[in-house]
Amino acid sequence: MVRVDGRGLTDTANLLVENARPSPGSILVSLVPSAAFLAANHWWGLVAGMVAASIVSLGAIIVRRARGRQIGVLLPISLAYVVLRGVAGVLTESETVFFGFGIATGALVALAVGATAFTRTPVAAHLLPLVVRYRYLTPQHIIYRRIAAQITLGWAAAELAITAWEAWHLSQASAAEFVVARSLVAWPVMFVIIFFLIFYVRFRLDRYEHHLARQAGAA
Repeated sequence: MVRVDGRGLTDTANLLVENARPSPGSILVSLVPSAAFLAANHWWGLVAGMVAASIVSLGAIIVRRARGRQIGVLLPISLAYVVLRGVAGVLTESETVFFGFGIATGALVALAVGATAFTRTPVAAHLLPLVVRYRYLTPQHIIYRRIAAQITLGWAAAELAITAWEAWHLSQASAAEFVVARSLVAWPVMFVIIFFLIFYVRFRLDRYEHHLARQAGAA
């Protein structure tokens, strides 16, 4: 999912920034698979819930693409992920396998993203221009890269913490309780963290942009 090359980072950036700026419509769409799981699980059991959630997730991905969302290479990856997770869950008839698939994937992505903070191209360096554009402060600036590295590590640490909590909660709760807690706790917490990280970026970088603008005006 995360590659240190232009196209892969652009696809990931588009997805993360869209999640960082949730509209009422996007929030509703993200909750539909969970609602489908809860309804089917309640009426027909765990396997039916996993099948329903997988079908609805596939439909949501396809609809997003049909509406022109820039998913890029994430489209086949997302489709394959949902299919593999659904098949694994149905064959094992285990909520631990079904939801653990996503938890493990989230942890791996967090580790991959966090590792880029120690390179010259942190993932956040490609994300920040999609959130806030500066005229004078560019991703090549040392301060920009430093803040991007901090944001990258901050997001990765938050994602790892949330996935660790989800793994613990999955071992303690029923499938329905896990889905409700993830929807009402884990996802809102991540949205708050992302907004806080964006605020931190503006707090740290805006003053450098203003300083460079004054220097350019004086010259």
